Amino acid sequence: MSNIWELDYYSRPLLDANNKKVWELLICDRDRSFEWVRECPSTEVNSEWLAKQLTDCANSTGQTPLKIRFFRPSMTNIIMRGCKLAGITGQASRRVFTMSVWLAERMASIYPNRDGFQAVDPNPLPLKVLAAQDPKPIPDALMGEKWISVSLKARDFNDANEWSMDFGELLDISYLDPETIISGLIIISARAAALAAWMSGVDPVFIKFERSLLGDRTQMQLEASADARWILANLLAPKDQTAIAQGAAFEKSKQSSSGFHFLAVQTNPDLEHFAGFWMLKEVI
Repeated sequence: MSNIWELDYYSRPLLDANNKKVWELLICDRDRSFEWVRECPSTEVNSEWLAKQLTDCANSTGQTPLKIRFFRPSMTNIIMRGCKLAGITGQASRRVFTMSVWLAERMASIYPNRDGFQAVDPNPLPLKVLAAQDPKPIPDALMGEKWISVSLKARDFNDANEWSMDFGELLDISYLDPETIISGLIIISARAAALAAWMSGVDPVFIKFERSLLGDRTQMQLEASADARWILANLLAPKDQTAIAQGAAFEKSKQSSSGFHFLAVQTNPDLEHFAGFWMLKEVI
């Protein structure tokens, strides 16, 4: 069982016998080795009810998670307070890919079969941020010396759990065609350990090569946590034209891999060890 859980506490497209919205709490770990489902009366949608459920869930599984990720901006205060009351660290983050898939499954096969069903929500857990923070440069002391664009096939990740890494997080991509190309970036840094530790703290979600309106500048940005954006590199044409072209190819590759890609941090690309390695996903 993973020590990082994902949570969603929100109303569903269902009405109860009193014509009130049905609220539901879902908790799972990243591997879905356990799933916790509880309905919440609409009169008890509060942090105290949530805290009790979190405590019951931890007692039932015999494990207190390292942290619980969630992404419901309108519920942030209630969820964070509920986690605090239960003695568990809560973290608002878009890195709730497992929960997103689970909710989509429930929207397709569970809720439509329930009394009081209203309509399918095509996007039950929106992970796109409408008002993200302005991108900020990563700390100067952590800037990498260079970055390398690489790619692997989906089948190459079959034994990824055995790879040597100090920090990192993988995702289940076993359902992809084994020949699917997964693009990635390796950041080379003499301070790889410090950079990887920082990356782990900001909760990386996806990488984006963002072109300026004039097309002469491109930023390599790291989207992270709930709404943060970090600048990993600034590219200027024509000096960095090769790197800009690599960025464009990277973006195109994400389109054909369901948004999956990866980020690695190393001191030397020839080493069979990663200071950090993250499988990332952009909602396409």
